[in-house]
Amino acid sequence: MTAAPEPSLWRHGDFRRYWGGQAVTVAGYSITTIGISVIAVVDLHASTMNVALIAVAGKLPALLLSLHAGVLADRCRKRPIIMTCDVGCALTLISIPLAHRAGQVTLVQLYAVAFLVAGFQVVGSNASISYLPSLLRGEQLKEGNAKIGATNSLADLAGNNLGGLLVAMLGAARAIALDALTYLVCALCLLTVRHREPKPDPRPAGGSQWTEIREGLDYTLNTPVVRSIVLSNATASFALAAGSALWSLYLLRELSWSTTALGVVMGAGVGGFLGALLWRGLERRWGAGPVMLGALALNPLAQLPLVLVGPGTTGQVVIGACLLVQTGAAVAHGGLQRSVRQELCPARLQGRAQATGAWLAFGLRPLAAFLAGLLGTLVGLQPALGVITLLLAAPFVILWRSPTRRLRSSLTPAIRPGPGVLPHVTSGPAGSSTTIS
Repeated sequence: MTAAPEPSLWRHGDFRRYWGGQAVTVAGYSITTIGISVIAVVDLHASTMNVALIAVAGKLPALLLSLHAGVLADRCRKRPIIMTCDVGCALTLISIPLAHRAGQVTLVQLYAVAFLVAGFQVVGSNASISYLPSLLRGEQLKEGNAKIGATNSLADLAGNNLGGLLVAMLGAARAIALDALTYLVCALCLLTVRHREPKPDPRPAGGSQWTEIREGLDYTLNTPVVRSIVLSNATASFALAAGSALWSLYLLRELSWSTTALGVVMGAGVGGFLGALLWRGLERRWGAGPVMLGALALNPLAQLPLVLVGPGTTGQVVIGACLLVQTGAAVAHGGLQRSVRQELCPARLQGRAQATGAWLAFGLRPLAAFLAGLLGTLVGLQPALGVITLLLAAPFVILWRSPTRRLRSSLTPAIRPGPGVLPHVTSGPAGSSTTIS
């Protein structure tokens, strides 16, 4: 007998509240990304290295805090963690418009704000992603990841487009003030969620935080499919972080783009929306491994034209089209690999498994941003971006040479961690409950 189809997630009130809060903060964060870049480059006349150091400050918390954030998420209920971090982001961001009003904005403040906001996001995002399997199960979890990916892509598009417009109309500082408001809206949405998380399992007697961190590392590095996905993500994240440290400067300075053009073209969220809509159908037809490989193959191919075009409208159209393809592939890959990892992971390790993946993916981003700034200073922005484009081929090679290449479904018994692989893990998989992280 055919099982009855599960009801639409749009009828799931708690998911709608969770989803709405996430979408609002994504849109707001895109506004701040543009706003800080404009303040640094236009108002403070930042050098290439100054811009790269802002990127370093924004990426350093992933290295310092991710593993500890995973332990916190597995020790405590996750919803209060998310709400606290949202409020922390709001209070930190509001310092920029206040300082701007007094004429006291400095590069040091931009470094500090980038670091603090990123720190709150590391802790809050880890709790948020590992919270979703407590709300949804089975195919609903995949559907939830797909809907969040699609909505976040559209929110990112709206944020970038609206960000360029708001920066032009209101100024960068006032636009950032709106982002602070979005974090408060997200906290309010989560406050209205009725679902009550189960109390986390008690900690083992005599266990330390480092023991719990090691358990998450053991699980990630001793599960072949999870290991290959995470290492591939880490390499892709390094290359993308290096590129993102230079792109705004390259487009604004060398290609003479306006801030509005930057917001419109860099907001290639339609590609991400399409990728989020398509990946579940592609997975059912071709399997998880081939779809992830295809998405990774598109990354360097789509970025190559970006470093070859010149200034003008034609170049903006080409870059916009390539970013549409690249973001579509990135969102499809991100939603699929996250679903695979969530389905494979025991419930009591969700926070630490997510945190370990994020730490390995984002931990080297500060170094990537610093090296990108150094390389851009030594050889120029365009040659540096060319080197970064070549590096984007490495994640495909890593995944191709792993068992993930033959992965058809995360529920296939052959890919689950076998007995004895994880000496510290005794509980089974969390039912049928999975950008780069």
